[in-house]
Amino acid sequence: MEWGVWLGIAILLLVTLLFSDQLATWLEKSAFIKALDSLSKLGLLIAAIAFLREIPKWEERAQEEARRRQLEYWKAVDAARTTQRGKDGRLYSTSLRIALEGLAAEEDADGESIKLTNVAANGAKLEELCLEDSYLYVCGFQEADLSRANFCRTTFEVVDFHKARIFGSDFSNALFVDVAFTHALYDQETKFPNNFNPQESGAYLIAPGVDLKQANLVNALLWNANLEGANLQDADLRGAIMSGMSNNWQRTNLQNAKLEGARAAGIDLRLANLSKANLQGANLDKAKLDGANLQGADLRGVRFITVEQIKASKFWDEAIYDDQFRKELELH
Repeated sequence: MEWGVWLGIAILLLVTLLFSDQLATWLEKSAFIKALDSLSKLGLLIAAIAFLREIPKWEERAQEEARRRQLEYWKAVDAARTTQRGKDGRLYSTSLRIALEGLAAEEDADGESIKLTNVAANGAKLEELCLEDSYLYVCGFQEADLSRANFCRTTFEVVDFHKARIFGSDFSNALFVDVAFTHALYDQETKFPNNFNPQESGAYLIAPGVDLKQANLVNALLWNANLEGANLQDADLRGAIMSGMSNNWQRTNLQNAKLEGARAAGIDLRLANLSKANLQGANLDKAKLDGANLQGADLRGVRFITVEQIKASKFWDEAIYDDQFRKELELH
């Protein structure tokens, strides 16, 4: 049976090749073929009309999809208000960053960028956040970590960066309208708009040799900070995070500074002046105190400190310790 089918196909092809001219002439004159041609053209016309009729529906579906997507983003932003913070008060929310960047890329019905309003990102970890060319209105980033964030050409209206960490952040060509940078922390890599003075706005430059006498740095985000030779006399650093693999507090003046509860594991305080500083309850695990001045410093309740660390400093025998630690130091 199968060989018969193949034989039939071979005969049909042979006839087509031998009588191709006659077959073409007959097809041109055939009313049936002409009807098929007309029907095919009519089908194309109908398909084109149907396509044009679907365009408005596509736009409606696209708008509906955009609204649904934006609603999901806003849900994540709103959820950040009630999300439970960690023990250190920080907000760890990957969805918040994705939502903010997603909303910044959205457009409204007029093709304009979505305005980010009533965003509460206090204490949030948002390193390398990208909100370039965005518009933020009535938003809070107090104590947020915005290191290396991209805010180029962004408009900020009624936005609070109180105590935020903005190391390396880029505010080039941004527009500030009622923006607060009180006690925000920036470094030499942070870029601000021309003619904007961050220190006049209350922000603190974190760099070697700066004068931060009596600065309010409570709970400050100072990990990996380079404050070598800086003046922090009488500064308030209670609860500050001062640790990090590349921190440098060598020769820093911390005389009379308030350092209660500071998280300073691994801090490099070699040759620093800690005379009369209050370090009660601070974490000094693996802190380098070689040559540091501890005269009159209050080290009661300091955590993870060792005899070897203390005896590497100067005037350590004139510091204040718990009774038990005094015995370990053989002080009487």
